[in-house]
Amino acid sequence: MAGGSLGETLQRERDHKLWERQVALIEESLRHERALAQARKDAMRDPDDDLFIALDKVFKQADVAKISANLELYGAPEMRAAHQAAWEGFRDWMVEFMVWQVHNKLTGPGHEEEVRAEAVRESTRRWPNVEKLSPKAEEVNEELVKVMRGTAIFQPVVSRVDPPNQALPR
Repeated sequence: MAGGSLGETLQRERDHKLWERQVALIEESLRHERALAQARKDAMRDPDDDLFIALDKVFKQADVAKISANLELYGAPEMRAAHQAAWEGFRDWMVEFMVWQVHNKLTGPGHEEEVRAEAVRESTRRWPNVEKLSPKAEEVNEELVKVMRGTAIFQPVVSRVDPPNQALPR
């Protein structure tokens, strides 16, 4: 076996191991992102449910620190950017929803009339922002899923091309 051939074999093995780690990251991240998206959809469908409880369950099911570390180590720049955009979209919606929910809880019985009136005004004012931010969060989440799928599906095809097609991204 020629020296170059062994080097090429080792490089292919390293590339394959890197791709396997990227796919593992994608699988774990996709489960977590889907759970976050479902929590958002459930909250929009039934806004009186406690979002803190739903999110606590989602975050207990995922090792976010591991996902973040693996993303930093193995994620392509476009995947890291898509993750950042998805997080920011979800965060923006979540903050607005939680602020709305605090005010909405003050609209019910057991609160002074003045507090209830202010809470009604504030929750009424904030709800359109919640509704506007939810589809934006969905959009950036779907873009992240698209990037992850593209990485998971495309990479093995590229690494199997022998000799590699230089026109294709690596």
